[in-house]
Amino acid sequence: IRKMNNEVDLSFAIDDFDDINHEEITKTLGIIPSRIYTKGQKKNPNSPALSKRNRWIMGSSLDKYASFEEQMNAMLDIIESKIDLFRPFCEKYHCEFLCAIFLRFNNEESKPSVHLNSRYNRVVKELNIEFDVDLIVYPTTNID
Repeated sequence: IRKMNNEVDLSFAIDDFDDINHEEITKTLGIIPSRIYTKGQKKNPNSPALSKRNRWIMGSSLDKYASFEEQMNAMLDIIESKIDLFRPFCEKYHCEFLCAIFLRFNNEESKPSVHLNSRYNRVVKELNIEFDVDLIVYPTTNID
């Protein structure tokens, strides 16, 4: 029997664009998005919920069990290396880091921390990126 671990899902989103499409963002940045949402279309095939806005999302490319710090550093590596390509999107559209932390209650694993350092501060100040975090707590379950 093994216990389930905490998870961190960190991504970067460009939202609320109507004058360009997802492919133009992908081509300009040279990055394949991890998810896209198109206004008025289903968020996913198994749900009737429709997306209220256009959204282009880039993942950190790390495993969901990687620490917040590792994932943020991976994201900053990408963004800093292409900061001049990201800047016009961040000036014109809503851009934010999306962080979901999934905690397993009482699972004996240390709880993940969210530490935003000076490197992060420099990038978000320059690009005016917001930060959104959701905490989801589950009861501990055992998996065979």
